[in-house]
Amino acid sequence: MKTFNTAGPCVPGKHYMIPPKFSTFKKLIDAERYFILHAPRQTGKTTLMLQLMKNLNEEGKYIALYVNIETAQPWRNKIAEVNQTIVNEFKMNARIYLPKPFQPAPECFEDSANGFSNFLTFWCLQLPKPLVVLMDEVDALIGDGLLSVLRQLRSGYNKRPNAFPHALCLIGLRDIRDYRIYSDASKRHILGGSAFNIKEKSIRLDDFTYEQIKDLYAQHTTDTGQSFTHPAIQQVYYLTRGQPWLVNALGRELCFDEQAISFQEKVTKADVDNAAEILIQRRDVHLDQLADKLTEPRVAKIIETILVGEENVEDFLNEDQQYLIDLGLIRKGTIGLEIANPIYREIIPRELTATRQEMLGINPQWYVKPDGKLDIEKLLDTYIEFYKQHSELITKRRTYTE
Repeated sequence: MKTFNTAGPCVPGKHYMIPPKFSTFKKLIDAERYFILHAPRQTGKTTLMLQLMKNLNEEGKYIALYVNIETAQPWRNKIAEVNQTIVNEFKMNARIYLPKPFQPAPECFEDSANGFSNFLTFWCLQLPKPLVVLMDEVDALIGDGLLSVLRQLRSGYNKRPNAFPHALCLIGLRDIRDYRIYSDASKRHILGGSAFNIKEKSIRLDDFTYEQIKDLYAQHTTDTGQSFTHPAIQQVYYLTRGQPWLVNALGRELCFDEQAISFQEKVTKADVDNAAEILIQRRDVHLDQLADKLTEPRVAKIIETILVGEENVEDFLNEDQQYLIDLGLIRKGTIGLEIANPIYREIIPRELTATRQEMLGINPQWYVKPDGKLDIEKLLDTYIEFYKQHSELITKRRTYTE
Protein backbone atom coordinates (compact mmCIF):
# COMPACT_ATOMS: atom_id res chain seq x y z
CA MET A 1 0.00 0.00 0.00
CA LYS A 2 1.24 3.48 -0.84
CA THR A 3 1.67 6.09 1.90
CA PHE A 4 2.18 9.82 2.32
CA ASN A 5 5.94 10.36 2.48
CA THR A 6 7.56 12.81 4.92
CA ALA A 7 11.16 11.55 4.96
CA GLY A 8 13.54 11.42 2.01
CA PRO A 9 12.80 11.16 -1.71
CA CYS A 10 9.47 9.77 -2.85
CA VAL A 11 9.58 6.37 -4.52
CA PRO A 12 7.05 5.52 -7.27
CA GLY A 13 4.94 2.57 -6.18
CA LYS A 14 5.55 3.28 -2.48
CA HIS A 15 4.42 6.87 -2.06
CA TYR A 16 1.64 9.11 -3.33
CA MET A 17 3.27 11.55 -5.78
CA ILE A 18 2.45 14.49 -8.02
CA PRO A 19 3.44 13.75 -11.66
CA PRO A 20 6.67 15.64 -12.43
CA LYS A 21 7.00 18.32 -15.11
CA PHE A 22 10.34 18.40 -16.94
CA SER A 23 9.75 20.83 -19.81
CA THR A 24 11.57 23.84 -18.30
CA PHE A 25 14.58 21.73 -17.36
CA LYS A 26 14.76 20.03 -20.74
CA LYS A 27 14.74 23.33 -22.61
CA LEU A 28 17.72 24.49 -20.54
CA ILE A 29 19.51 21.15 -20.99
CA ASP A 30 19.00 21.14 -24.76
CA ALA A 31 20.46 24.66 -24.86
CA GLU A 32 23.62 23.52 -22.96
CA ARG A 33 22.84 25.73 -19.97
CA TYR A 34 24.08 25.72 -16.38
CA PHE A 35 21.25 26.62 -14.00
CA ILE A 36 20.05 26.60 -10.39
CA LEU A 37 17.17 24.76 -8.70
CA HIS A 38 16.42 25.93 -5.19
CA ALA A 39 13.65 25.45 -2.63
CA PRO A 40 13.28 24.93 1.13
CA ARG A 41 14.05 21.52 2.58
CA GLN A 42 11.62 18.65 2.08
CA THR A 43 9.77 20.20 -0.83
CA GLY A 44 10.59 17.55 -3.45
CA LYS A 45 13.86 18.73 -5.02
CA THR A 46 15.64 15.38 -4.72
CA THR A 47 12.58 13.43 -5.84
CA LEU A 48 12.24 15.64 -8.92
CA MET A 49 15.93 15.43 -9.85
CA LEU A 50 16.09 11.65 -9.47
CA GLN A 51 13.07 11.36 -11.75
CA LEU A 52 14.63 13.78 -14.25
CA MET A 53 17.84 11.71 -14.30
CA LYS A 54 15.83 8.54 -14.93
CA ASN A 55 13.79 10.19 -17.66
CA LEU A 56 16.84 11.58 -19.48
CA ASN A 57 18.66 8.26 -19.36
CA GLU A 58 15.61 6.40 -20.65
CA GLU A 59 15.25 8.81 -23.57
CA GLY A 60 18.86 8.09 -24.49
CA LYS A 61 19.88 11.48 -25.86
CA TYR A 62 22.09 12.25 -22.85
CA ILE A 63 23.89 10.48 -20.02
CA ALA A 64 22.54 11.99 -16.80
CA LEU A 65 23.79 11.58 -13.23
CA TYR A 66 22.43 12.87 -9.92
CA VAL A 67 24.99 13.36 -7.13
CA ASN A 68 24.58 14.63 -3.56
CA ILE A 69 27.84 16.28 -2.45
CA GLU A 70 26.92 17.06 1.17
CA THR A 71 29.49 14.52 2.40
CA ALA A 72 32.23 16.99 1.44
CA GLN A 73 30.97 19.61 3.89
CA PRO A 74 33.03 18.54 6.95
CA TRP A 75 36.28 19.24 5.05
CA ARG A 76 35.39 22.95 4.96
CA ASN A 77 38.51 24.77 3.64
CA LYS A 78 40.55 21.67 2.80
CA ILE A 79 40.24 21.89 -0.96
CA ALA A 80 42.00 18.64 -1.89
CA GLU A 81 39.80 16.64 0.48
CA VAL A 82 36.64 18.38 -0.79
CA ASN A 83 37.62 17.53 -4.37
CA GLN A 84 38.37 13.92 -3.55
CA THR A 85 35.13 13.42 -1.63
CA ILE A 86 33.05 14.82 -4.48
CA VAL A 87 34.85 12.67 -7.06
CA ASN A 88 34.19 9.62 -4.87
CA GLU A 89 30.48 10.47 -4.79
CA PHE A 90 30.43 10.70 -8.59
CA LYS A 91 32.20 7.36 -8.84
CA MET A 92 29.74 5.64 -6.49
CA ASN A 93 26.60 7.14 -8.03
CA ALA A 94 27.78 6.28 -11.54
CA ARG A 95 28.05 2.64 -10.42
CA ILE A 96 24.54 2.78 -8.97
CA TYR A 97 22.70 4.59 -11.77
CA LEU A 98 24.64 4.06 -15.01
CA PRO A 99 25.49 0.96 -17.06
CA LYS A 100 29.13 -0.10 -16.93
CA PRO A 101 30.17 1.33 -20.34
CA PHE A 102 29.20 4.81 -19.13
CA GLN A 103 30.96 4.61 -15.76
CA PRO A 104 34.23 6.59 -15.33
CA ALA A 105 37.33 4.68 -16.44
CA PRO A 106 40.28 4.35 -13.99
CA GLU A 107 42.28 7.03 -15.80
CA CYS A 108 39.59 9.60 -14.91
CA PHE A 109 40.85 9.50 -11.31
CA GLU A 110 44.59 9.89 -11.95
CA ASP A 111 45.02 13.69 -11.77
CA SER A 112 44.29 15.05 -8.28
CA ALA A 113 45.70 18.60 -8.54
CA ASN A 114 42.34 19.96 -9.72
CA GLY A 115 40.60 16.70 -8.98
CA PHE A 116 36.99 17.60 -9.63
CA SER A 117 37.41 19.61 -12.84
CA ASN A 118 39.90 17.20 -14.38
CA PHE A 119 37.75 14.23 -13.44
CA LEU A 120 34.80 15.74 -15.31
CA THR A 121 36.92 16.51 -18.35
CA PHE A 122 38.42 13.02 -18.58
CA TRP A 123 35.02 11.42 -18.06
CA CYS A 124 33.25 13.58 -20.69
CA LEU A 125 35.98 12.78 -23.23
CA GLN A 126 35.35 9.07 -22.57
CA LEU A 127 31.56 9.20 -22.98
CA PRO A 128 29.78 8.58 -26.31
CA LYS A 129 26.99 11.07 -25.48
CA PRO A 130 26.78 14.46 -23.71
CA LEU A 131 26.82 14.39 -19.90
CA VAL A 132 24.15 16.11 -17.78
CA VAL A 133 25.07 16.61 -14.10
CA LEU A 134 22.53 17.24 -11.34
CA MET A 135 24.49 18.29 -8.21
CA ASP A 136 22.53 18.44 -4.95
CA GLU A 137 23.32 20.10 -1.59
CA VAL A 138 25.86 22.44 -3.15
CA ASP A 139 25.19 25.12 -0.52
CA ALA A 140 26.04 22.62 2.23
CA LEU A 141 29.68 23.28 1.35
CA ILE A 142 31.37 26.30 2.90
CA GLY A 143 34.43 28.48 2.59
CA ASP A 144 37.26 27.77 0.20
CA GLY A 145 35.90 24.28 -0.48
CA LEU A 146 32.72 25.73 -1.99
CA LEU A 147 34.65 28.43 -3.86
CA SER A 148 36.92 25.78 -5.35
CA VAL A 149 33.95 23.78 -6.66
CA LEU A 150 32.20 26.82 -8.16
CA ARG A 151 35.37 28.13 -9.79
CA GLN A 152 36.25 24.75 -11.29
CA LEU A 153 32.80 24.55 -12.83
CA ARG A 154 33.16 28.07 -14.17
CA SER A 155 36.61 27.42 -15.60
CA GLY A 156 35.43 24.26 -17.36
CA TYR A 157 32.32 25.89 -18.82
CA ASN A 158 33.98 26.79 -22.13
CA LYS A 159 35.03 23.15 -22.66
CA ARG A 160 31.48 21.91 -22.90
CA PRO A 161 29.91 19.85 -24.34
CA ASN A 162 32.73 17.51 -25.45
CA ALA A 163 35.19 17.97 -22.59
CA PHE A 164 32.87 19.15 -19.78
CA PRO A 165 29.24 18.54 -18.82
CA HIS A 166 26.83 19.53 -21.59
CA ALA A 167 24.44 20.92 -18.96
CA LEU A 168 24.51 21.22 -15.20
CA CYS A 169 22.02 21.94 -12.42
CA LEU A 170 23.17 23.10 -8.98
CA ILE A 171 20.55 22.23 -6.35
CA GLY A 172 20.20 23.76 -2.90
CA LEU A 173 18.13 25.73 -0.41
CA ARG A 174 18.98 29.15 -1.78
CA ASP A 175 19.65 30.96 -4.99
CA ILE A 176 23.36 31.28 -5.61
CA ARG A 177 23.06 35.06 -5.32
CA ASP A 178 22.51 34.54 -1.56
CA TYR A 179 25.75 32.64 -1.06
CA ARG A 180 28.09 34.80 1.04
CA ILE A 181 31.21 32.66 1.12
CA TYR A 182 34.04 33.46 3.51
CA SER A 183 37.42 32.62 2.01
CA ASP A 184 39.93 31.70 4.68
CA ALA A 185 42.69 32.05 2.10
CA SER A 186 41.88 35.64 1.10
CA LYS A 187 40.26 36.65 4.43
CA ARG A 188 37.18 38.16 2.83
CA HIS A 189 33.62 37.36 1.81
CA ILE A 190 32.90 36.48 -1.81
CA LEU A 191 29.42 36.47 -3.34
CA GLY A 192 28.29 33.22 -4.91
CA GLY A 193 27.06 35.04 -7.99
CA SER A 194 30.59 36.28 -8.58
CA ALA A 195 32.21 32.86 -8.20
CA PHE A 196 29.60 31.24 -10.48
CA ASN A 197 28.62 33.88 -13.03
CA ILE A 198 27.66 31.40 -15.74
CA LYS A 199 24.16 30.49 -14.56
CA GLU A 200 21.46 30.89 -17.17
CA LYS A 201 18.46 30.75 -14.86
CA SER A 202 17.42 30.24 -11.24
CA ILE A 203 14.32 28.09 -10.71
CA ARG A 204 12.40 27.93 -7.43
CA LEU A 205 10.36 24.76 -6.95
CA ASP A 206 6.74 25.79 -6.42
CA ASP A 207 4.45 24.62 -3.63
CA PHE A 208 1.47 22.42 -4.48
CA THR A 209 -1.61 24.04 -5.96
CA TYR A 210 -5.09 23.27 -4.66
CA GLU A 211 -5.68 20.96 -7.62
CA GLN A 212 -2.42 19.09 -6.97
CA ILE A 213 -3.39 18.52 -3.33
CA LYS A 214 -6.76 17.28 -4.49
CA ASP A 215 -5.09 14.88 -6.95
CA LEU A 216 -2.59 13.67 -4.33
CA TYR A 217 -5.29 12.85 -1.79
CA ALA A 218 -7.43 11.28 -4.56
CA GLN A 219 -4.67 8.69 -5.01
CA HIS A 220 -5.30 7.58 -1.43
CA THR A 221 -9.01 7.41 -2.13
CA THR A 222 -8.34 5.22 -5.18
CA ASP A 223 -6.11 2.87 -3.17
CA THR A 224 -8.21 2.56 0.00
CA GLY A 225 -11.71 3.86 -0.74
CA GLN A 226 -11.36 6.51 1.96
CA SER A 227 -12.61 9.86 0.73
CA PHE A 228 -12.06 13.45 1.82
CA THR A 229 -14.87 16.00 1.97
CA HIS A 230 -14.50 19.11 -0.17
CA PRO A 231 -14.13 21.34 2.93
CA ALA A 232 -11.39 18.98 4.20
CA ILE A 233 -9.29 19.45 1.05
CA GLN A 234 -9.90 23.19 1.18
CA GLN A 235 -8.70 23.26 4.78
CA VAL A 236 -5.54 21.31 3.95
CA TYR A 237 -4.74 23.90 1.31
CA TYR A 238 -5.54 26.81 3.63
CA LEU A 239 -3.42 25.50 6.52
CA THR A 240 -0.41 24.49 4.40
CA ARG A 241 -0.62 26.87 1.41
CA GLY A 242 0.60 23.83 -0.54
CA GLN A 243 3.89 23.34 1.34
CA PRO A 244 4.67 19.75 0.23
CA TRP A 245 5.97 18.39 3.54
CA LEU A 246 3.00 19.78 5.46
CA VAL A 247 0.54 18.40 2.89
CA ASN A 248 2.04 14.93 3.24
CA ALA A 249 2.39 15.21 7.03
CA LEU A 250 -1.31 16.00 7.38
CA GLY A 251 -2.18 13.11 5.05
CA ARG A 252 -0.04 10.74 7.10
CA GLU A 253 -1.55 11.97 10.38
CA LEU A 254 -5.10 11.67 9.03
CA CYS A 255 -4.76 8.27 7.38
CA PHE A 256 -1.85 6.26 8.78
CA ASP A 257 -0.64 7.39 12.21
CA GLU A 258 -1.89 6.22 15.62
CA GLN A 259 -4.91 8.52 15.66
CA ALA A 260 -5.74 7.99 11.99
CA ILE A 261 -9.32 8.04 10.75
CA SER A 262 -10.68 4.62 9.78
CA PHE A 263 -10.59 3.95 6.05
CA GLN A 264 -14.34 3.32 6.27
CA GLU A 265 -14.94 6.95 7.34
CA LYS A 266 -14.74 10.17 5.37
CA VAL A 267 -12.10 12.69 6.41
CA THR A 268 -13.73 15.99 7.40
CA LYS A 269 -12.58 19.56 7.94
CA ALA A 270 -12.67 18.99 11.71
CA ASP A 271 -10.37 15.98 11.27
CA VAL A 272 -7.90 18.16 9.35
CA ASP A 273 -7.95 20.79 12.09
CA ASN A 274 -7.29 18.14 14.73
CA ALA A 275 -4.40 16.67 12.74
CA ALA A 276 -2.86 20.11 12.28
CA GLU A 277 -3.07 20.79 16.01
CA ILE A 278 -1.30 17.49 16.72
CA LEU A 279 1.54 18.49 14.38
CA ILE A 280 1.78 21.91 16.03
CA GLN A 281 1.65 20.63 19.61
CA ARG A 282 4.44 18.12 19.16
CA ARG A 283 6.40 20.49 16.88
CA ASP A 284 6.30 17.78 14.26
CA VAL A 285 7.30 20.29 11.62
CA HIS A 286 10.59 20.64 9.80
CA LEU A 287 11.14 24.17 11.12
CA ASP A 288 13.85 22.78 13.37
CA GLN A 289 16.01 22.82 10.24
CA LEU A 290 15.39 26.56 9.92
CA ALA A 291 15.52 27.48 13.61
CA ASP A 292 19.05 28.85 13.40
CA LYS A 293 17.94 31.20 10.61
CA LEU A 294 15.46 32.94 12.93
CA THR A 295 18.30 34.62 14.84
CA GLU A 296 19.98 36.08 11.74
CA PRO A 297 19.55 39.90 11.81
CA ARG A 298 18.01 40.14 8.34
CA VAL A 299 15.62 37.29 9.16
CA ALA A 300 14.79 38.58 12.64
CA LYS A 301 13.83 42.09 11.57
CA ILE A 302 11.35 40.85 8.96
CA ILE A 303 9.81 38.08 11.08
CA GLU A 304 9.55 40.48 14.03
CA THR A 305 7.75 43.10 11.95
CA ILE A 306 5.30 40.57 10.48
CA LEU A 307 4.51 39.04 13.89
CA VAL A 308 3.65 42.39 15.49
CA GLY A 309 1.78 43.69 12.45
CA GLU A 310 3.95 46.70 11.71
CA GLU A 311 3.89 48.16 8.21
CA ASN A 312 7.43 49.44 7.59
CA VAL A 313 8.00 46.95 4.79
CA GLU A 314 9.74 49.65 2.78
CA ASP A 315 12.65 49.41 5.23
CA PHE A 316 13.48 45.90 4.07
CA LEU A 317 15.97 45.29 1.30
CA ASN A 318 14.51 43.34 -1.62
CA GLU A 319 17.29 40.77 -1.34
CA ASP A 320 16.45 40.20 2.35
CA GLN A 321 12.79 39.67 1.53
CA GLN A 322 13.70 37.23 -1.25
CA TYR A 323 16.07 35.38 1.08
CA LEU A 324 13.24 34.61 3.52
CA ILE A 325 10.92 33.67 0.66
CA ASP A 326 13.57 31.28 -0.67
CA LEU A 327 13.88 29.73 2.80
CA GLY A 328 10.11 29.16 2.83
CA LEU A 329 9.50 31.27 5.94
CA ILE A 330 7.40 34.02 4.36
CA ARG A 331 5.38 34.73 1.24
CA LYS A 332 4.01 37.76 -0.57
CA GLY A 333 0.34 37.96 0.32
CA THR A 334 -2.40 40.20 -1.01
CA ILE A 335 -1.54 43.01 1.45
CA GLY A 336 2.19 42.47 1.79
CA LEU A 337 4.61 40.05 3.42
CA GLU A 338 3.18 37.35 5.66
CA ILE A 339 4.24 34.11 7.33
CA ALA A 340 4.24 31.38 4.67
CA ASN A 341 1.20 29.49 5.97
CA PRO A 342 -1.08 29.27 9.03
CA ILE A 343 0.75 26.26 10.49
CA TYR A 344 4.07 28.12 10.37
CA ARG A 345 2.25 31.12 11.87
CA GLU A 346 1.52 28.96 14.90
CA ILE A 347 4.88 27.22 14.98
CA ILE A 348 7.29 30.16 14.64
CA PRO A 349 6.29 32.07 17.81
CA ARG A 350 6.30 28.80 19.77
CA GLU A 351 9.72 27.92 18.37
CA LEU A 352 11.06 31.31 19.43
CA THR A 353 9.71 30.90 22.98
CA ALA A 354 10.09 27.13 23.36
CA THR A 355 12.55 27.32 26.26
CA ARG A 356 10.37 29.79 28.13
CA GLN A 357 7.31 27.61 27.64
CA GLU A 358 9.04 24.54 29.03
CA MET A 359 10.31 26.45 32.06
CA LEU A 360 6.90 27.75 33.04
CA GLY A 361 5.63 25.82 36.04
CA ILE A 362 2.87 28.14 37.23
CA ASN A 363 -0.03 26.88 39.29
CA PRO A 364 -3.10 28.19 37.41
CA GLN A 365 -5.34 28.28 40.50
CA TRP A 366 -4.57 31.93 41.29
CA TYR A 367 -5.93 33.21 37.98
CA VAL A 368 -8.82 30.76 37.50
CA LYS A 369 -12.20 31.40 39.11
CA PRO A 370 -14.10 28.61 40.92
CA ASP A 371 -16.33 28.21 37.84
CA GLY A 372 -13.27 27.50 35.67
CA LYS A 373 -13.24 30.86 33.88
CA LEU A 374 -10.20 33.14 33.69
CA ASP A 375 -9.98 35.92 36.27
CA ILE A 376 -9.01 38.50 33.64
CA GLU A 377 -8.63 41.43 36.04
CA LYS A 378 -6.29 39.55 38.35
CA LEU A 379 -4.32 38.18 35.42
CA LEU A 380 -3.83 41.62 33.83
CA ASP A 381 -2.97 43.31 37.15
CA THR A 382 -0.32 40.69 37.88
CA TYR A 383 1.14 40.95 34.37
CA ILE A 384 1.37 44.74 34.58
CA GLU A 385 3.20 44.47 37.90
CA PHE A 386 5.56 41.86 36.47
CA TYR A 387 6.26 43.99 33.39
CA LYS A 388 7.00 47.09 35.45
CA GLN A 389 9.67 45.14 37.33
CA HIS A 390 11.25 43.23 34.47
CA SER A 391 10.52 44.98 31.16
CA GLU A 392 13.96 46.52 30.69
CA LEU A 393 15.74 43.22 31.26
CA ILE A 394 13.37 41.36 28.95
CA THR A 395 13.51 43.79 26.02
CA LYS A 396 17.29 44.11 26.12
CA ARG A 397 18.18 40.44 26.03
CA ARG A 398 15.63 39.07 23.57
CA THR A 399 15.72 39.45 19.78
CA TYR A 400 11.97 39.45 19.24
CA THR A 401 11.11 42.02 21.93
CA GLU A 402 7.58 42.71 20.79
